[in-house]
Amino acid sequence: MLPSPDDLPDPLVVLDGGGHVRFVNEIACQLMSWNAADLLGNSIFSLVHPDDMNLALASFESVGSKRTGELIVSRVRTGLGAWMSLELRGNQREIDGQTMTVLICRDISNRHALELDGGEVAVLRSVMNNMHGMIALVDPDGRVRSVNGAVTRLLGHDPELVAGQAFVSLLHDDDRAQVLDVVSNLGIHESAQLDARFRTISGDYLTCEFTVNNLSADATLGGYIVSGQVAAALSDARERVDFLADHDRRTGLLNRDGFMKGAHELLRQGGGLGLMILDVVQFRSINELYGERVGDAVLTAVAQRIDDVRWPDLLTARFGGDEFVLAVRSASVSAIEMLRERIRREAARPIVHDGQEINIEIRTATAFEARPQGLDSLLASASNELMAIKRNAAPESGGITFDAINERRVHLDQLRAALASGEIQPFFQPIVDANGTVIAVEALVRWVHPLRGVLGVGEILPIAQMAGLAKAIDDQVLDLSLAFASQLTGSGYGHVEVHVNVDPKVISEPAFASSFLSRCESHGTNPAQIVVELTETDLLAPGATALNNMQTLRRAGTHVSIDDFGTGYSSLSHLLELPVDGVKIDRRFVAGIDIDTAATNLTTAILGLSESLQLSCVAEGVEQPYQLQRLVSLGCSSFQGWLFSPAVSATEMLTLLPRLDAVPVAAH
Repeated sequence: MLPSPDDLPDPLVVLDGGGHVRFVNEIACQLMSWNAADLLGNSIFSLVHPDDMNLALASFESVGSKRTGELIVSRVRTGLGAWMSLELRGNQREIDGQTMTVLICRDISNRHALELDGGEVAVLRSVMNNMHGMIALVDPDGRVRSVNGAVTRLLGHDPELVAGQAFVSLLHDDDRAQVLDVVSNLGIHESAQLDARFRTISGDYLTCEFTVNNLSADATLGGYIVSGQVAAALSDARERVDFLADHDRRTGLLNRDGFMKGAHELLRQGGGLGLMILDVVQFRSINELYGERVGDAVLTAVAQRIDDVRWPDLLTARFGGDEFVLAVRSASVSAIEMLRERIRREAARPIVHDGQEINIEIRTATAFEARPQGLDSLLASASNELMAIKRNAAPESGGITFDAINERRVHLDQLRAALASGEIQPFFQPIVDANGTVIAVEALVRWVHPLRGVLGVGEILPIAQMAGLAKAIDDQVLDLSLAFASQLTGSGYGHVEVHVNVDPKVISEPAFASSFLSRCESHGTNPAQIVVELTETDLLAPGATALNNMQTLRRAGTHVSIDDFGTGYSSLSHLLELPVDGVKIDRRFVAGIDIDTAATNLTTAILGLSESLQLSCVAEGVEQPYQLQRLVSLGCSSFQGWLFSPAVSATEMLTLLPRLDAVPVAAH
């Protein structure tokens, strides 16, 4: 049976033969901010820092051959996303008839503060282990005393098992005599440089350039220091032909042949196997809009991001075009889904090429079999899922005419020019109270086109996102909105708030709050006159940085409101947990009031909820008098919509304000 959480006072983790977590005690969960249910069945290596992965893998592979595992130090990801340094000791035990690896963990993140030597020994040990070059200390009799971390990273050898071995046992049989001859004739304090092939843990050989220093007369060292590195130029020439046979020339990932070889090897090793197929959404449109050179850059960037993901037993390949395929050994489908989310997050970030930002999306499809019999069924299953996703998506630009492509490019160039010339600007729509008094205005982005007139967000946003101009437009609209707030104050309307829409991704940036308040100061704007609106559908599970930014804004007097409230996930929990001051009822509910029972009930519930939580509540999209009357009867006190005024320019809004205040709500 598994150990009880009370067996040990230290954090305890139990792994099966594949490195999957089978047990974790409560102390470990508390120390690492883990949720035990999220860990069980998943690979422990998904938590290990990428730079420590080889050491962890080597130690895990060799733990069964040791009576007591050597202490190793590794950085492990906590449940909060931070890295914690742990000292780990492992050994194997029979538990419920299975051979399990038991890890005892200790947090040593702050150990150096308690050491008598001020942590210098730990610092020197860390420097040695993080050097790029390999270092080995060899006794006068030719046996290895110790090696640094680079030996593990480059060759894969467990430092504990290497210790005590003859140094020449690490060399190719044909190179041993030469090395022994040179070293045996080396005088005290002399050194020699050599080339030789070193054996890796897998049995392959890497050609290395190394130096041997004879310090056998040194009272402290009393032996030899061997320092070296992989001779890249020599090994590259030997391996280039083999590499190109199995790898894609453009991206460096495995090609189809290389992938099939690797995937069959994973099958041979046994266990579950998952496949993932990934492609770039609207890749043909990217090629048409920007040209093939940019398309190639997108493929290369996506390939690099996939290849940078560190995951045990992971194969990454490009099958051609924008299609990438991944294979991974896994004990469960949940591990595949974890990898899928990681790939989605990493691969879909915007790509900057020649100073131009290209926003991309990716599609993924997966297949998993606990006891796979072959690759064909897995590939077919994943391919079918991807085709189903494509069928349900917006059609791509196959068959698009050259005229249409050129029109897109012209539109994109015009948008860039409009941003530079000031044609992109905020228009302002009033928000009134029950007495008809204008209490606020909302800034809405508009394009004052010289030929097509005033264009709304639907004409701006899609191409702005594809061209990477969305942030620049948001910044310009925000600056002009803050300047207008200062202008309102100067005209005697300092009580009128200005609502500005902020992308939830931007509010998650660490410097957002300080940058926002600095902008207010530079425009002479009172932060208390500004309301920051965040769209609820984009505000799922905000991180600590976003929450801190919201609190900083509120302390400065700026209000934070949730836009389109009621359309997102878990709206009630947002109101209870987020530091917000108000909500906006989505226009779809207002449009359906007294027509759609569900819309009426939701509107009533939102009004009651906001009142009980003492939050302001604005109903947007009010276009008909009956909607206004019904909202007033339900207790709503703030309204926005075409019934009062469309969005107008800053100059026109200053002219409209006195007239709007003179018309009571009852007259609408």
